[in-house]
Amino acid sequence: MADPAITIDGLHYHYPNTKKEALIDANLTINQGEFVAVIGKTGSGKSTLVSLIDGLLQPTAGRLNVTGVEITPTTKQAQLSSIHHHVGFVFQFPEQQLFAETVADDIAFGPRNLGWSEEKITASVDEALQLVNLPQEFKTHSPFALSGGQMRRVAIAGVLATKPAILILDEPTAGLDNQATNDLLKLVDQVNQQGTTVIMVTHQMEQVAEHAGRVLVMDHGKIIANTTPKKLFNNGEQLAAFSLSLPIPVAVAHSLKHDGIHLQDNEPLTMAALADQLAMAMRGKTDE
Repeated sequence: MADPAITIDGLHYHYPNTKKEALIDANLTINQGEFVAVIGKTGSGKSTLVSLIDGLLQPTAGRLNVTGVEITPTTKQAQLSSIHHHVGFVFQFPEQQLFAETVADDIAFGPRNLGWSEEKITASVDEALQLVNLPQEFKTHSPFALSGGQMRRVAIAGVLATKPAILILDEPTAGLDNQATNDLLKLVDQVNQQGTTVIMVTHQMEQVAEHAGRVLVMDHGKIIANTTPKKLFNNGEQLAAFSLSLPIPVAVAHSLKHDGIHLQDNEPLTMAALADQLAMAMRGKTDE
């Protein structure tokens, strides 16, 4: 069994000058190499949770341990900042944070801040470009001359260049077309398969169903469900109570069941799985 990458015990957070808690008594363990989706309505505490994991915020009560770095309300800023050696955070619309004159300089910014040698930085830039499927000749280009999807991949390459053990993504496909979305999620899957722990905040249930191994549901600052996508989407009443929708493949399967067409698996999590179930159902009717 994999070792924990993150452990959270009795974690609370409230923003300064407010009485309302943004995170309430969170308890959680995320193991190395997991792919965890975090979902919930706007204001449910998703961004607060991942900001605490990234060291952007300091808890007001409780504790968390991120890759061996212990964080409490009394932790010094230097130790809090040390989390950034282990955690990469891809914010929503990360291309808006691009600033350098060339793609290479933008990607090199994180490794350079970590004090790496120029030789190591150059190698990390090359590896990151290869990982996000951008040609090496882009290194001398201005990032602002690229397409929107390419700019986002440059921004993600800058995060991956530091080789984080944990990758956090906040609505990473917002504003992308279908092809760019699929390419980006394929990249995230690849990074995860190489051993990086992935935490993805999303409103897209299809992305949860197809990519995550575990899903956290948040509401009013609390983690109200910690389960697998399969179990979550198998409980329609619970989903309705959480104000969540079914992924399209599951919704189609449920609609077919209502019309008298019963699939062997009524919760296919992907379109490919749905197609397989439909093919099996049609073969069964043919055999009759």
